[in-house]
Amino acid sequence: TFALWFVWVVASAGLVVYGRTLQRIDGANALYWDGSTDAAIAEFRDLEEGFRSHSWFARLVPHERDRVLHNYLRLMYLRENYDSVIVQGEAALLDHDGPAPLVSYWLGNAYYRKAVSGEAEPEDALAWLRRAGEQYRAAVVDASGDWDVKYNHELVQTLLLKIDKQQQQDVFDVLRPQDKPSPQPPTRRIG
Repeated sequence: TFALWFVWVVASAGLVVYGRTLQRIDGANALYWDGSTDAAIAEFRDLEEGFRSHSWFARLVPHERDRVLHNYLRLMYLRENYDSVIVQGEAALLDHDGPAPLVSYWLGNAYYRKAVSGEAEPEDALAWLRRAGEQYRAAVVDASGDWDVKYNHELVQTLLLKIDKQQQQDVFDVLRPQDKPSPQPPTRRIG
């Protein structure tokens, strides 16, 4: 009977922790909808840190962990805090056993924004765009039914293809300069 009692106590404690976590998630969502975006971001950050420090709990409730991570990255992205999205998203890819399906999507969005911001050198912008393409490719695999993911993937792949063609054209311009004199037909010398 002690083993049964022990299992009952552990299960009850687990349900209480789960219920409180759900309340905190709902509270963070309510903060966002009430217009307190910064408070919602702080609450989602605390929840995400809790899932990271208690990985056993995150494994038991992966849907809630994914929902917290998705909302956290989404809110930081909406605040145009792309560097934080990148840091948190990359950490999530490393830390989680199976990261939330949309982590790659938000990483791709942040990389894309860094590429088109105009603040990066052309080589860096191209590197950001290539990283966005990699993340969108992973996101298509994880969330194949999401049309936003598919659209962003196609957009970035099209941009990369255009850039690759343009670079190829630039190479041909170097190899075949326009100001190079073209051969002249032989002239008849009278004489």
